[in-house]
Amino acid sequence: MLVPTIHCPDGWTILKFDDGEKIVYKIFATWREENDKWKLSSGAPDLSALKKEGDKFVWKQASGSIYHLPVDGELSYTEYQGQVLESIKSSCIKQNVHLSILEITAPTLH
Repeated sequence: MLVPTIHCPDGWTILKFDDGEKIVYKIFATWREENDKWKLSSGAPDLSALKKEGDKFVWKQASGSIYHLPVDGELSYTEYQGQVLESIKSSCIKQNVHLSILEITAPTLH
């Protein structure tokens, strides 16, 4: 049995990708103290598996990886990581994919 990889970023942003046929939600995860490291998760078809546990959100992705997202880390990234996010947005426009940034707040999750 494979043990899932657990990612614990400092910052995170939930992205919704919609190509007109399929919607996928992904995490743009960021680590400030690790040389501006960033990672785009494999995604999930909806937000149903996103759960609040104490001071973090926990969300399993399609690959089996589990993300532990600090509540106070939402929409948190460095200038460089922001440029990467802008590049992702530009790529989506070129590929005719609608990209939305979602804001998740604790009261909306059970």
